[in-house]
Amino acid sequence: MACCPTEKEYGYEHSREVKCHDCGQIQKVVGRLEGYLLELDGKVQDSNHKVMDEIEDVKENLSKVNKDVDEVKVMMSQMLEKFNMLELLSKLPSLTEGMFNTPREDILIAGDLGTGRSAEIFSWEKNGWYEICQMNKRHVGASSFIYNEQLFVVGGCTKTIETLDFNELPLKWMEWSDELPYESYYHQTVVCQQSVIHIGGYNVEEGKNSNVISELQLTSPCTLKVLCQMPQPRDSHGAEAFEDKILILGGDVHDDVLDSALEFDPEKNECKELPSLPRPMQGMATVLWRDQVIVLGGRDKDDHALNDVFMYDCKTGKITALPYMLKKRNQCCAVITGNTIVVMGGDDDDDDHSSVECFTMGSSMWKYLPSMNEERPRTVAEVLPSTRKYV
Repeated sequence: MACCPTEKEYGYEHSREVKCHDCGQIQKVVGRLEGYLLELDGKVQDSNHKVMDEIEDVKENLSKVNKDVDEVKVMMSQMLEKFNMLELLSKLPSLTEGMFNTPREDILIAGDLGTGRSAEIFSWEKNGWYEICQMNKRHVGASSFIYNEQLFVVGGCTKTIETLDFNELPLKWMEWSDELPYESYYHQTVVCQQSVIHIGGYNVEEGKNSNVISELQLTSPCTLKVLCQMPQPRDSHGAEAFEDKILILGGDVHDDVLDSALEFDPEKNECKELPSLPRPMQGMATVLWRDQVIVLGGRDKDDHALNDVFMYDCKTGKITALPYMLKKRNQCCAVITGNTIVVMGGDDDDDDHSSVECFTMGSSMWKYLPSMNEERPRTVAEVLPSTRKYV
């Protein structure tokens, strides 16, 4: 039986070997494509680098623009504050007349962080500070008031009350016949309708902040007659008597700084909430000017010292900004004499202050007065009757 014919016999021996006459051309094209792709990749990389640089430039420019916008916002805010002040002052036509000729009383400041006993008087006539006799006890974080031609300094890390009788010259500190029922500091005392009202503070014996409003009865024994309890305990607050009410502003309780404002009615023995302060504040000074409580300095909730000054309307709670003080001042003290506010001492985030500055209502900036002889945070100050000379 014959075998099947082979591929060779049919002439198919090389039929499976496929020859490509275009391979060389294809390889050249592929080579060119690879080169083009590499070149394109390089251009893409360069382009990406340029784009990233441009993006960084845009970010930097945006950052500069945002900074400029923030600065403009601050300038506009300050301008708005000045316009608000001018608008308010324009509604008080009697202010300007005789404003700069209003008599100014001399100022007494007492207490310091050293001995806590020293005191000195500022004389407008002599334009300087003059030391007077020292107090008998150390007073830090005390309160003060004037009653029946006597200056009272109440407590301040002591139970002692000390007085100066303005009718007896030279001035001499005397210890009151009786002591406070307990040691306290960072409280406030305000004279309202011939009564001395004692507000809050830190009660050393109980080891906590007080929420009590009491009448300080200067009898023997000296007593604190409870009148009312505030919604929150507080120390380092501000307080001013206006007409027949007392305004209580800000303060601190267990390191929680308050923005609350209260009105205490001594006839009803009641407290009611008023519109809040613009921010939580403690350790600020306050003075009363017409129907405005002027709030100065203090510390905010982040424990930063402030140089803010604003007016709080006793009737409406409206806030009106005044020019910033030249220094940040926490635990400073202030008085108003005529239409001039004088702010003394205090501390900022770094130092205690002996510096003094003043601002006349209707003007546009604060200016320095001669510095005190001592650095004085946590002190008390009062204006002295102008009927006699003290230095």
